Amino acid sequence: MPGTTFAEGQLQALVRTAVDGILCIDRHGRVSLYNPACERIFGWTAEDVIGRNVSMLMPRRYAERHDGFIANYLTSGTPRIIGIGRQVEGLRKDGTEFAMDLSVGEFVDQGEPLFVGIVRDLSDRVAAERRLRDLQAQLTHMGRVGAVAEMGSALAHELNQPLTAISLFLAASDRALESDPEKARALFARAQDEAQRAGDIVRKIRQMVERGDEERRRVDLSEIVRDAAELCRVVDADGEATIDVDELEFDGTVFADPTQIRQIMVNLVKNALDATLGQTDRRIRIRSYLDGPDDVCVLVEDNGPGIDPELRPRLFAPFVSGKPDGLGMGLSICRTIAETHGGNLELADAAGAPDNLSGARFLLRLPVERDEE
Repeated sequence: MPGTTFAEGQLQALVRTAVDGILCIDRHGRVSLYNPACERIFGWTAEDVIGRNVSMLMPRRYAERHDGFIANYLTSGTPRIIGIGRQVEGLRKDGTEFAMDLSVGEFVDQGEPLFVGIVRDLSDRVAAERRLRDLQAQLTHMGRVGAVAEMGSALAHELNQPLTAISLFLAASDRALESDPEKARALFARAQDEAQRAGDIVRKIRQMVERGDEERRRVDLSEIVRDAAELCRVVDADGEATIDVDELEFDGTVFADPTQIRQIMVNLVKNALDATLGQTDRRIRIRSYLDGPDDVCVLVEDNGPGIDPELRPRLFAPFVSGKPDGLGMGLSICRTIAETHGGNLELADAAGAPDNLSGARFLLRLPVERDEE
């Protein structure tokens, strides 16, 4: 019929001119349709591919199992990818792997099942996302370095104390070595304790500035919180603040980059310390608790003056700061880190339980790491 011929011509033109790759395979995985876009994407010509198994377009780890997937589907009727678009890896003629979006549909022709795949090359998008991640990692690292630089004078002062003590204890032990060996040994032990103290400070500084981006693993969240609180105690301007970490109820793990989560906690606690400067009773409290089965919350609150209402809507925007000399990147970077971990960072409502402190309250939310995942 003329109408049928016209429709077939339209269909052929659509397949031939489509920007995305379109291919069709039978129940045995043999390719029967392979359009020009597929030739551009995979590097193989239609003559190279038609009649051969589609596994030639896949990395070996997928190719070896592909025919089994088709057989299992035809036997069980349970789809794994049919009707679902998802990102997978393809294999070009030159042997390079690339990211692609694959959508698979099924139809029946003369009683035989056929499968149509639509392929979109994601190489450019993946490369752009990788560049963006690299830039975010650099910015995050600069945030850590900047935070340590801000604490530089306090860190130098704190390091100078154990180093001075070591020098004094060693000099005293040298004088007592012949006349009173027991006293000399005690002084040596005290010098060793001070060296350990200095080493702990240096370790905490290194944890803040090291490049640990994208090195995610199971980590003890309570340990990170306590380490961050301890580092902030070291650099507290007058040493008068109380940092309470006694209410860390969550004792599980999260799948995270510990350096980046530590960066969030140091930023939040240091902001709380700065906000309470000048008060006679400076208090910062850190709590952790489960919020439902999937999220853990870490709440950092202080008894400072709170956040200016005019600043609240823009608090997490870049270059917005409540400090006279602040750059305004800390909270913005911290929220980005939280979001890339599948969580969030927000300013919490001050209303609630009567034991809440009266100042600012920041809530970090992260997904719980579970064994079955």
